[in-house]
Formats: sequence, structure tokens, C-alpha cells
Amino acid sequence: MRTFTLRISLLLLLTTGPAFALDEPGQDLPFLGRYPGSIIDSYKTAHYDEATIPLGILGKKGFAKSETVEGQVTYIRYKVPEDRSPLEFIRNYQQALQRAGFHVLWQCADHGCRTPDADVAATLWRGAPTRYTGGAEIFNFENGRMLSAEHRATDGVRTIVFINDNTLFGHSQDASVYAVQTKAMQSGMVSSDAGQLTSESMAGALVQQGRFAMHLPFDFNQATLRSDAQPTLTALSQLMEQHPSLRIRLEGHTDQVGSAAYNQKLSLNRALAVKSALTAQGIVGQRIEVTGFGATRPIAGNDTDEGRAQNRRVEVVDLSPGAIAGLRPANAAITPTITHAPAMNSAPTIRNSVYHRNAPPITGRSAANTPAVELANTAADAVRSETNSRIQQGVRNLAQGIFSN
Repeated sequence: MRTFTLRISLLLLLTTGPAFALDEPGQDLPFLGRYPGSIIDSYKTAHYDEATIPLGILGKKGFAKSETVEGQVTYIRYKVPEDRSPLEFIRNYQQALQRAGFHVLWQCADHGCRTPDADVAATLWRGAPTRYTGGAEIFNFENGRMLSAEHRATDGVRTIVFINDNTLFGHSQDASVYAVQTKAMQSGMVSSDAGQLTSESMAGALVQQGRFAMHLPFDFNQATLRSDAQPTLTALSQLMEQHPSLRIRLEGHTDQVGSAAYNQKLSLNRALAVKSALTAQGIVGQRIEVTGFGATRPIAGNDTDEGRAQNRRVEVVDLSPGAIAGLRPANAAITPTITHAPAMNSAPTIRNSVYHRNAPPITGRSAANTPAVELANTAADAVRSETNSRIQQGVRNLAQGIFSN
């Protein structure tokens, strides 16, 4: 999930064709590539944690100056080609970062990185899978360089990168990259109500309005579903098992942070990840269409964290009206309705909820904002979705008739 704007195309100049090992434990930062020929040796990311960013030389009791930053934390250790010096490595990263709008906070080289009595190790992030206990980072003051740089987005979000490049034991060169994107902790993760989407509420949404939205938890800026997405995916899988003729389209959406091309690709990949999760549970892939719209169809403003979170979603669209037997009203009148774009200053809830373009934020549990009432309030969306679905089905029937002749 991206909450900062970077000129990604400039940063990717570092990835001009390296061969990525299939068995690598992780992947490059979404906004910063690797030095050609480098291989990821260790990797870990946390949705929310704290890490220490060095801003001064290392002494006996830690760094003379540093900052503890909270947010999305990622650690990557690269094995760097032995014929490349720490100077060449750091300089290339420094140039790429500066072109992307970062400014250098601090850097040092060799003995200039420490005091005479300095320790050789310090813990920057306890979650980092370093070679040493407690996430300790080892620093080489004979042939090593460090760099800390920062990017500030217009919304105040900071992205801070620390790079430590060492030539250890005279031959093995390691480069550790720590990245922190500052943001507020995602609260409300432990629910005290029954707001979780179920197969029953999904069925009701498809009957009443032809679609619903899933605000699924993905790894930061990636199309990797986290384990806490499983209850929602299981509910959708159960719905499709209960109604074998139901066909759906998964529509991926993102917020507006980042380039249009990047957002479109990310939205498609996230929709594909949901399809893969469903097929892994036994749902036939031919029943699921997939597309990505990037940031072109927002349902909330992109000027707040809450609005951007609401825009990051995967919508489920019913492609087979009537497939949910016994629920869809028979002989329902179809009256086309023109609706207007949603207000851009709204801040809907982040949790999974039934899709409703003009719904106010859900701030409490009451009869006025239960899923059942939200479904009842979406008549315009229901009519439009039903009309579009029938038009699409008519086109399919026409095409089948032509080609069958």
C-alpha cells in the first residue's frame, strides 16, 4: 500500500537486467532496485514496527545521533559482486535516491564512521534476520560505507533508507538496506462487532446491487495477500461453492499515489492474487474474470490515509444474474439510472464493508449502519450493475450465436 510518491522510473535504473535467483528469500523494495549482479541473501518486512536510523558516527554506546522511526519496516541484505567496491555501490545508490527526490541525511566512510572505542555492532531493527543475535548489524570500519537518506511526500509521509555496505574478512561484500515508511499504525484490527464479510452478506450484496468491495490486507506495495485475508477469501469461496453457476469478475483498484502505469499493474496483480487464492480452494478458474483499474475509479478522497485505504480494494462483480437461486427478485423492473461521481472529501471506514459509493463513514455499531441496511441503501448501484450485467450477457449470447453458425 503506497502512501508516498516517488519517481520510481529513476530508481529502477539500478535494475538494468540483473538475474534474480529463484530461491531468493524476498524481493527488492518496490521503489528501489538492486545493484546489478547482487543477490538477496536475507529479507524481512513488517507492516508496522520501529527501527533506528543512524544519523551520526558509532561510539561505545551506540550512534552519536540517530532517530527511531515507526511504520512499515523492510530489511534486505544483498551479496554484492566482489569486484565492486563499497564506494561504487554507495555512490550509485546515492545518485538514484537523489534523482528520486531523496536528500542525504548523513553518510560516512571507513574510520570516519566510528569513534576510537566504538563497538563493531549495533541493533537497528530487532526484527532484522541478520547473521547475529538480536538483529545486530555488523560494521566494518576498514572498508565500509554508510548512507541515510529521506524522502518527504506532500502529505507529510516520510520514507527513510539506511544502507550499510561492508567488505567483510577481506573478500565477502554485504550490503544491508533498511527502509521505513512512516505512517500511523493501522488500528481497529481487533474487531468488537460482527462487521466481517460473510458468504451470506456477500450473497445479499450481489442480489441487491450486483457487486461488493473487499478491503483485503496485502503486503505493503505488493500483491501478496496476508494471512488475515483468509476469512474473507474463504467466505467468497463458500459462496461460489454454494452457487455453482455463479460467475464473477474481480476488479482491482488502488489509491492515486504512484504512476498510472504502476497502479494499473498493481491493481491487476492484486485481483489475480485473489483469483489464485480462490482456485487454490477448488474454484474453477473459468468462473472468474480479472481486471485492474488502477486509481481511475476512486470511491473516496486520496488526501487522507483513510480515503486512500478505502480506494485500495478488490471488487467482486456478479456476471451471472440469477445464479444465486432463491434470493434474486423475479421480474424485477430495470430502470437505468445516472449516478454522479462520489464526493472526494469523504473518509469511509477501512474495514471490510459492502460497497456503497455515497455511504457515510461507519463510526459505530447501530441499526443504521449494519451491512443489511447498507445493502438496502444501494438501489441505484443495484440497478446499474444489473443493467450492465444483462447487457454483457446479451453481447455474449449474440457472439455465441454468430460463431455457432
